[in-house]
Amino acid sequence: MKPMSDVKVIKVSAPGRICLFGEHQDYLGLCVISAAIDRRISVSGVRIDEKILEIELPDIGGKEIIHLGKENSPKNKRDYLRSSFNVLHRSGIEISSGYRCRIESTIPIGKGVSSSSALTVAWIKFLHIISGIEKPLLGFELAEYAFKAEVQEFNEPGGMQDHLCAAMGGMLFMDFSEEVKVSKMSHLLSGFVLCDSGITKDTIGVLARIKSEVADGVKIIKKHIDDFSLIFAPLENIRSLKIYMPDNIYRTICAVINIRDLTIEARSEIEKDIHDSKIIGELFTRHHALLRDGLLISTPQIERLIDAAMNGGALGCKINGSGGGGCFIAYCPGHEEDVIEQIKKAGGDAHKVTIDEGVKADVSSCH
Repeated sequence: MKPMSDVKVIKVSAPGRICLFGEHQDYLGLCVISAAIDRRISVSGVRIDEKILEIELPDIGGKEIIHLGKENSPKNKRDYLRSSFNVLHRSGIEISSGYRCRIESTIPIGKGVSSSSALTVAWIKFLHIISGIEKPLLGFELAEYAFKAEVQEFNEPGGMQDHLCAAMGGMLFMDFSEEVKVSKMSHLLSGFVLCDSGITKDTIGVLARIKSEVADGVKIIKKHIDDFSLIFAPLENIRSLKIYMPDNIYRTICAVINIRDLTIEARSEIEKDIHDSKIIGELFTRHHALLRDGLLISTPQIERLIDAAMNGGALGCKINGSGGGGCFIAYCPGHEEDVIEQIKKAGGDAHKVTIDEGVKADVSSCH
């Protein structure tokens, strides 16, 4: 399958993300602060004569073929290449020319840094470009398509924050209460280290458990408080109903509400003209305690590595992503190298990450 002569090389890339505050809040209709990071996934492609998308996946030694002009049944529950193609196809976005594509990534896979969402955003952006539609697919609209392809197509329980981060970049405050509202934060944080615990996590299982426990809790609470809302209810209202809830349900509901309030507190501190790094570090530590003790999503290995990071000079640490394994972030402005050294001594893998831009595309000539 030969590329056509004198064609354009199209390259699209999208970032992974770290969730700073508001873990497990987006799919519950609450608020989140997240940031795109300088770990990216890239999709490049050149046009070919055949009416197919030939996709090389060198990171995993794989290769896929998508046939144009019709839906392609996903091969498995996480086949986002085909689900993305199908979502666009159903929306009337057609691709008439074949392409040979290559997908490569520096984002850790399955570690809570949103590799799948970055892939979906980059791939949909690439498909939209090769469709020839002149109006660019950007921001919220791009994130919506990616959310449909990754979450709704497979009836999975996740939210939309990852897709918004990959599409828009920077550091975002996102309110999922009714209509989704997204704003770029004017003050950016720096000094982050991303640590991989080496433990594989069950993203779908963790999300499903927490979502189910919250739904059960809300159902019980509404028997006693008709107008109860996770968005507004003070914690005191929940404490008085403890006797009506199983311990796990009560613990989860309280953690969710505490994280809700902590996220708003963090936003206020970050947006100060001169924010206090120590206070922000303490907020990360408090957030992690709620994830560990309330949502039960930490592990002994992660706790050991967090201790190492704190000994290296971190001001605060928290699980990143669904939890139960994967990565955590250490907030350690000015002490990144010391923290990395201590984490590696303790058996983890760690890298400095910085806040990055969202999806971007480039078209260049290939002779």
